[in-house]
Parts: sequence; structure tokens; C-alpha cells
Amino acid sequence: MRGRLVLLSAALLSLTGALCGVWALAALGLALAALLATAWLAFFPSAVLIWRRHVELSWTVRGQDEGHGLVAGRAFELHLLLRNRAPLPLGRVRIRVIASSAIDVPGEGSLECDLGAQREVTLVGEGRARAAGFFCLHGAVVEVGDRLGIAALEAYFPSPLPLKVLPRSTARLAPPPLRAAGTGDERAGPHALRLRGLGGELRELREHAPGDPFKQIAWKATARTGRLMVRDLDRETLVTHYLLVDLAGTMRDGAAGRTRLDHSVELACAYARAALDAGDRVGLITFDGRIHAHLRPGDGPVQRIRIIERLMESLTAVDEDATDLTDGELVATVARYLRHQESLQALLSRAPAIDDPAWAHIATGPRGELYDLRALALSVGRALDAERRAGGRRSLARRSAEAPEAAEAADPEMARLRQFCRLRGIELPVRRSPEAGLRARGLALALEHAARGRGTQRITLLSDLEGLEDGLPKVARSVALARRRGHRLMCVAPAAPAPPPAEGTLALTREILSWEQRRRELSARRRVETLGIAVIPVGPSETIADAVARMGGRRRRA
Repeated sequence: MRGRLVLLSAALLSLTGALCGVWALAALGLALAALLATAWLAFFPSAVLIWRRHVELSWTVRGQDEGHGLVAGRAFELHLLLRNRAPLPLGRVRIRVIASSAIDVPGEGSLECDLGAQREVTLVGEGRARAAGFFCLHGAVVEVGDRLGIAALEAYFPSPLPLKVLPRSTARLAPPPLRAAGTGDERAGPHALRLRGLGGELRELREHAPGDPFKQIAWKATARTGRLMVRDLDRETLVTHYLLVDLAGTMRDGAAGRTRLDHSVELACAYARAALDAGDRVGLITFDGRIHAHLRPGDGPVQRIRIIERLMESLTAVDEDATDLTDGELVATVARYLRHQESLQALLSRAPAIDDPAWAHIATGPRGELYDLRALALSVGRALDAERRAGGRRSLARRSAEAPEAAEAADPEMARLRQFCRLRGIELPVRRSPEAGLRARGLALALEHAARGRGTQRITLLSDLEGLEDGLPKVARSVALARRRGHRLMCVAPAAPAPPPAEGTLALTREILSWEQRRRELSARRRVETLGIAVIPVGPSETIADAVARMGGRRRRA
């Protein structure tokens, strides 16, 4: 902009001097134009250095906890190495980082340096991840300017760096207490189990009731009281917990790190850690209109890592039934990304003949543009194969094996493109309004899967409970099945995040919308409570420790 102002000033001075006959003004304008041309010619070698790849950029990320990865809400250090291999200085360099929307990168002006000839400079900036999940630093824009600030060049350096951001960690919590009825795990643990049979400590003596085993009859107490008395015994045992996490579109409303799904993931991780530390077994099911992942119950530190991995993967929506874009829009998004990252031009300049068989490998974009699917498939296939060889994130086949009810994509090529979006952190628009009854169907399937296990004592649902009106009978049948098998059900309903403060008409509008939101939440909770499920509302300002304590039943509901 400064160079344009100098050029405009030079043109005005030259034109004014020529029209008015003041040759001094015309000479001054020519001098400014000559100065501008000289600055541009002096800056031209710097542009040549960049385009001939004499400038290199690489970076690493270091969290505060070395070796443990990044944590949501905690700052991390971005170490950026810029190297000039040419014999000419590059001058003043400014760097702007391109990353996922949930990553707060170093601000403008924080990454600047003077890069001399055959030198390398290391810059350190501070970033922050607002939410947990798998994200990516896509690359950096290097801006080079001259000393006068009238010539500048921007060059994009693609350097995708995947980031694994863990949910916010909490202090070790006490295991959720539970007094269960029935048969649990055979190992000793911290939970009191009311037992009919031999073994355990005496809890109470009571009168005989129909169905009590005769082995439990206390003959001495019967002779003393003259009434048939039986013993109730308590045994300390371990139980199995199932966490059911809802992934529907209404759970994703809000800013990154402040959605109900983010809060549910943090609650699920804290609850699982408390139960696993006590030696209990914990399983996980994620669902919306179908089951996305089913992790069978297990124990130990390895199970905790598996639960965190599955929950982090659930935060990224790329599946066909979870996103709101057509196949053409998906192809255009991936093609635009590959054009910037790998200089792959999949856009066709002209359409082939109508009878050309190449149309079978051509996709149409949202504005009528044509893309070569074979070029996209080749590049995407290389990236996915490299990820599998490196033992990275799970493949599509493994995810489908874990969730047999998962919906298969109609087109395998589109499925690979969506898996590439998951790998590179390409954000796709989330579908907010699913089909009627689809969410209730997914909840019913999740409850049936959790009720199949033996010894399951507690099933905890984390959902906002919206959109269950059309399929409530299906959910009622699944709840009845779980209760017949002796399972206890509980629902944790995270509240919507508070809207930002506003004034005037906007504040009134937000107040009306928040009132309507609270009314819907209360109505949904009442519908679920009619099925006999205890609902625990959790506010956005409530700490994780308090919420887990309420989930464990250590504090009565108001």
C-alpha cells in the first residue's frame, strides 16, 4: 500500500507539473518514480531467492509437558527455523502461521527477524489450542519487504504438522461410589454389592421374603424371634461402567472449546479416569443417528488411552451423515487444499467430448467447474498409505470394524476424500438438523449394545437430549431391556454455553433465544425422566470435579 501511495504521488506531481508548467514539480514526480523503480529493482533478487527455493522453513511444537503432547487450554511453544542458503541477504522477514480454527497461533508481529546471507534464524512463538482433538498446522506465509516498506512479496510454505491435543486434565478424583444389586465382577473393589449367597460381611437381618434362598436363613435368629429371618450380605466388588457420548449436531453448537460436546468429552475422560484408577472396567460408545465407535469394556492405563483416542476422534466430523456438503463441494474443498499444499492442479481447463469415457473420472464443483478425480485419488492415496505405514491414526476399515452399524459411503472415492480430510484436519461444515427420529434410533442402538454386556452396573449417557420426540418408544424399549438385565442408567445433560455479552436489541434477542433454549432443554429432560432415567444437568461454569462427584452420586440433586 505504501508503494502504491508513492506511485500515485509521483504521477500526480508529474501531471500537475506538466500541466501547470512547473517543471520542478514534474522533476520531483520523476524522482519519486525513479526511487520507486530503484527500490523495486533492489528487492527483485529477494523474490528470485524465494522462487528458486533458496529459502527453507521448518518447525516443531513443544508443549509444557514434554513427552505428553498438547493439552487443551494450555499454551505451547512453536519453534520455527528459517534458513537462507543464498549468498544474498533477504532483509526483513515476517511470518504468519496458517492453522486450524481451534488453534490460536502467534499474533501478527510476533514472528519477525532479519535474515542475512547464508544464515538461519530460529523464532519462538506462543500458541494455544482452545479444544481437544486432532488438528493441523498447514503452513506459513513468509512476507519479505525492502527497507523502505514500498515493495513486498508473500510466499506460502506448505508444511503440514499434525497436532494431537488432549482434553483438559484434572486432578485424580475418587472413584464414583455405587451400591449395586446383583452379580458384579468377581474381583474385590471399592463398591458395595448387596449379595444373595454365601460370603461377604453381614449387612442386616430381616424377615424372609418370597424368592430368598434358604441358605440365607439365620436359624438362631429365627429361633430367638419366632419369625423366619434371613441374612443380607455385602461384598466389595468391581463394576463395569459404560459411557454413551452423543455426537449429534446440536452438541457441536458454539465456539471451539465451548461446545456441549467438548464439555461432554472432558467429563467422560475425567469419569473414566476415576473409575479406572479404582480398578473398574470402562467401555465407550459414541453415536448420533448410528454408532460411530464401540470400545468394549476394559481396565488399566491402556484402556484410558483408548477411550481418550476415540473421544478425540469423535470431535472431528467428516462422515457423510454428519456433514452438510455435497460430493461436488467435497471434491472442490480437497482440490483447493491440494493446490495450495502440493501444487496439484486437478481443475480441468476445458471439458472433454460428450462421448469421452473420461467423464467417469470427472466431478463437477458447486459452480460448474470440472475436477479430475484420478489426480485427486493419486495424491490422497499416497498420503493415506504413508499414514498407514507410519502407524498413525486408524484407517477407515478399522473404524468400520469397531462400529458394525456404521453407514458405508455410497462412493468409495468420496470415503477416501473424507478420510483425507480427517488426516489433514480439513474442517467440513457440520449438519445441524438430522432427520426426524434418527437420533432416537442411534440412542436406542447404543443402549442395546451397552445392555448386552455381563455384569454392567452403570450406563451413563452424556447428551443434550434434544430431538428424541419422534423416537421415544424405541428408547423406552431399550431402557426397559437394560433395566431387566439389572443395569442402572443415568444421564448427564450439559447445558448450552452462555452467549457473549451484548447491548441493546442484540442483548434482547439473545435473551429470548437463551430462554427458548432453556425451555427446550427442560422439556427434553422431563421426557427422559418419564422413562425412569435420572438426569443431572451440568452447567458450563461447573468444574469437572463437581460434575464427576454428582455423576457418582456423592451429592444430592437440588
